[in-house]
Amino acid sequence: MLPASVHIPPRLPGFLIVAVVMGVIHRRLSSSGSFAAVLYCLPFTIMHELSHFVVAFLTGGRPSSLCFWPSRSGKGWVLGSICATPTLLSAAPTALAPLGWLAMGYYSMIFWDIRPAWLPEYLLAVILYACAAACTPSVRDIRVALSHPFSLLLWAFVLFIVMSSCAGR
Repeated sequence: MLPASVHIPPRLPGFLIVAVVMGVIHRRLSSSGSFAAVLYCLPFTIMHELSHFVVAFLTGGRPSSLCFWPSRSGKGWVLGSICATPTLLSAAPTALAPLGWLAMGYYSMIFWDIRPAWLPEYLLAVILYACAAACTPSVRDIRVALSHPFSLLLWAFVLFIVMSSCAGR
């Protein structure tokens, strides 16, 4: 049970459930082995890999290469990749950068009611799907994050401080 001081936004649990389901669907589709399915996943791969690249650049990870084009690997596909030099400041946020798309999707949903009138209703579903598909971490992303525990601890502490200061307002 959560303490009374913890406030969970009302739409957050539903959003996270939908995002996980959509992410699983996307992950299954991308690993299907069909080149057409892999090409379908290309825009989401670009979003995913660009998030790694931008965060590596901003945190001093010195990204050195970026690839969006799928390549065969055994029976499956490698949809994209980035090479960066992990440091204490860059390792965890670079590996987990695609999770930032969850925040983008969530705030798109929250602020949807104040959108310009000319934006069509179905665009919200498109945005949510794209964000859920792009945020799904790969096994390699998780391995990189877990292989740098001090970076994870540092950023968990920073996140805790930021959230604690925001909750106090």
